[in-house]
Amino acid sequence: MTNYTMPTRPGFRSADFYLETNTGIYQSPVNKAVQRMERSGALWQAVYTLPAMKRADAMVWKAFFLKLKGRVHTFSAYDPECAQPRGVATGTPLVKGAGQTGNTLLIDGCTASTFGWLMAGDYFSCEGQLHQLTQDADTNGSGETTLVFEPPRRSSPADNAAIVTDKPSCKMIMLDDSTGSWPSDAMGVYQEKTFTAMEVIS
Repeated sequence: MTNYTMPTRPGFRSADFYLETNTGIYQSPVNKAVQRMERSGALWQAVYTLPAMKRADAMVWKAFFLKLKGRVHTFSAYDPECAQPRGVATGTPLVKGAGQTGNTLLIDGCTASTFGWLMAGDYFSCEGQLHQLTQDADTNGSGETTLVFEPPRRSSPADNAAIVTDKPSCKMIMLDDSTGSWPSDAMGVYQEKTFTAMEVIS
């Protein structure tokens, strides 16, 4: 399958980009005590709304929707309000050491001794997996820092794998096959359009 890039113009009127966790809940029928459990399979979800636009801009998006062929192909989805981090994110950040799993990742190659290299809420991606920091990441004198994030890694990244902080993304598919539906009015203006998508795990 092919992965496509979303058009950049015009920008979204609104966007809701969020992580849907996968939890298990069991309530005892005897005393109503509740047991809770985190399960793997948390997925990023997105609800994007495009503004009304003239044909010249709408056709670029229309072509994008056509290329996806409903739920066949994927596209690189990201949070448009957080395409760039609040932290400085300078240097050439790379994974330091193979075999890392869970919710932390040791990296190096960052600008040394930097407070707020990345900040809580910033996104990054590594080998196709998208994460969001849950605490600030400051670098030491060797340009190293440990990223703490959600969701946990689904697989261990390779040593020296690149850390992407500029428009980090994940692969998503549309939630239905009718995305190409897009009414226009008598003035040739295509109306606001909302489409939803979810992350796919390959």
